[in-house]
Amino acid sequence: MKPAAMLALSLLAFGVEAAAEPARLYVTNLGGNTLSIIDGRTLKVARTVPTAPDPHFAILTPDARRLYVTMAGADQVWVFDARSAQVSARIPLGLRPTHLAMAPDGKRVYASLETSQEVAVIDTAMDRVDARIATGPEPHITSVSPDGRTVLVGGAESHQIFVIDPSARRLVDRVRVGFLPHLAVFSPDGRRAWASSTGSNELSIIDTATRAVVGRIDLGVNSHGMAMTPDGRWLYVASEVAGKVLVVDTRSQRVVAQVPVGRMPHTVVVSRDGTYAYTANMDDNTISVISTAKRAVVATVPVGKAPSSIAVAED
Repeated sequence: MKPAAMLALSLLAFGVEAAAEPARLYVTNLGGNTLSIIDGRTLKVARTVPTAPDPHFAILTPDARRLYVTMAGADQVWVFDARSAQVSARIPLGLRPTHLAMAPDGKRVYASLETSQEVAVIDTAMDRVDARIATGPEPHITSVSPDGRTVLVGGAESHQIFVIDPSARRLVDRVRVGFLPHLAVFSPDGRRAWASSTGSNELSIIDTATRAVVGRIDLGVNSHGMAMTPDGRWLYVASEVAGKVLVVDTRSQRVVAQVPVGRMPHTVVVSRDGTYAYTANMDDNTISVISTAKRAVVATVPVGKAPSSIAVAED
């Protein structure tokens, strides 16, 4: 039996509707200097695109027409036409840019630069840097509030989340959280943010109005990448050490499921309708496809070496 047919049967066995699959997945292969483009319906790599050294993180514009990718080894962000995979711009950024976050209106991209301890602001109309915002030690993964008025950055070495006012273009606060935080994810209403911890088992809950930690959850394992379902009910948390994705009920604030995935799941994304979660497994050279209804892996897709991020196009 052909692999595609076996995959289809596997998905049906889990009660998965193939039509619910996103159109394409873009995977940055940090160790392979490539970008894998996966057909979201067949879950097969349709194309492998060579890149500059160390493609670290990818993010799409809201209309899914352009893809922004940090090329850490080239000190640039590359802009791709998402359909043709042709490069339309190479934006000089500074030493080793790592992670990106897109403003909800698509007008700005926020790029973290750990070495120079700042966040660069990219104007997507001109594809150029129009501001640089000083943070603190090792700004890591960035995220933008649903209203676009707040940017949070994991400040790993300082054990803080940096709070940026993007209108004022400045750092306005720091929130002390767990050990070595790499990411804070907003709830859909923007009232809470959830901060991971790569150096402890602690997940911190931040009130975004008061900028205070209002809750802590002992996950039992460390955490890195995270993503929340569109309704805000479930938080998917990747533990690199455990090789699992934890499902956190945001109402009861407890872990309700653990899903084994590949080795070293680095980042997690959730599809727009909340049907699937995807993990980039750096030590496996795979991505895992999780059915959120079944809370189980329904497919594993081989990609390039050391996949570090996934962007999902749902057009």
